[in-house]
Amino acid sequence: MRLMFATVLMATSFSNYAQVPKHSAKPKLIAVVNTATWCAVCKANGARFGAVLMPYAAQGVNIYMNDLTNDSTKAASKTVLESAGAYKAVTNIQRKGMGKMLQSCGLAKDKKQSFIASGIVTFIDPKTHQQVKQISIAETDEVMIKTINNLLN
Repeated sequence: MRLMFATVLMATSFSNYAQVPKHSAKPKLIAVVNTATWCAVCKANGARFGAVLMPYAAQGVNIYMNDLTNDSTKAASKTVLESAGAYKAVTNIQRKGMGKMLQSCGLAKDKKQSFIASGIVTFIDPKTHQQVKQISIAETDEVMIKTINNLLN
């Protein structure tokens, strides 16, 4: 019952993500959103963040969800991210300033396991497939908009 309730709650929180727009053949930027049904940050900020992020799809931002809820959703997300050339950039990056926190929580051994942290969006250069920026979905709308606009310019 709890799992079913959490799934419904997460689907409602991320209702804007559920209908990710069609991807551009030549994107200007790739955004990968790490999310999970158990993530409190995702539940609290998902709908608001989706409302800010989704309009950028029309400006050439390809948006992908990296669902970290369980092994099955992780595997499905991995397949999609690999086909987009984004999986390595999401899994092999250092989260500046977050390594010690992730390590203390048992989520990282060497600061390179940020792919298991939810509630973040990783922006990737579609030409080099390298990570260019990472922010929390809990950031203010102004910070999110400024970040994305800077990356697009």
